[in-house]
Amino acid sequence: MNMVPHPSFERKSRILVVDDVEDNRIVLQRQLQRSGFEVTLCEDGVAALAEVSANPPDLVILDWMMPNLSGLDTLKGIREHFDANGLPVIMCTARDEESSIGAAMDAGANDYVQKPIRMPVLLARISSQLIRKAAVEALGVINTDLEETLAQRTRLLFEQRIAEQK
Repeated sequence: MNMVPHPSFERKSRILVVDDVEDNRIVLQRQLQRSGFEVTLCEDGVAALAEVSANPPDLVILDWMMPNLSGLDTLKGIREHFDANGLPVIMCTARDEESSIGAAMDAGANDYVQKPIRMPVLLARISSQLIRKAAVEALGVINTDLEETLAQRTRLLFEQRIAEQK
């Protein structure tokens, strides 16, 4: 099953893959590129935080167990600057305890997949998060437009009442 980015996206979505195991990064990169995504790779949490800061991706796939800065700590660093609507993060790990899933979600993860990764599942979750992100962005634009329209109409009514009082 080969899923592609939602047709409403104007450009290829860019996914940041963060994993300390090179083979995992390469496999994900190839499969995601085949599905139509641009992919950036980082080998640890420190590099991921620098990449997110310099060039924010559309979505992050983040390994949990990494040396130095864990995936959970990396997620917390990402959430200091981006909320879950602005930058979706999917945690990816071999851990399957419910407490780990809860900890990841409490720290701001949008979703969670277990290793070994089943690509149809990961692609469905990526697509779901990107569609959600695009919907939130579209609602933000609509809200801004509505606020501008309300401000214009309020100004016109105010000017009209001043004119009537003269």
